[in-house]
Amino acid sequence: MVMYGPPCGTHRYRVASDISLADFADRPQQAKAWIDNLPDDVFNQVWDARQNSSIGKQTVALWLQSIGYTDATCGRVETVLARERR
Repeated sequence: MVMYGPPCGTHRYRVASDISLADFADRPQQAKAWIDNLPDDVFNQVWDARQNSSIGKQTVALWLQSIGYTDATCGRVETVLARERR
């Protein structure tokens, strides 16, 4: 294998790909975002709060944690802005 790029502790290698970029981009997406796994009622409450900017993402994350979604973070909450209300 041929290394390329400056040596900086990580090494990148050129390898023959088994899949083209176009095929990779068109593959079925099985993974969902964390926010997509919330029940509709919870999701819609988060969506309403963030769309109206009436409740901050930190408050929403803390609320989600208090109702059992211990892995809720501000970043995960913020992804609701890229979704449609259910």
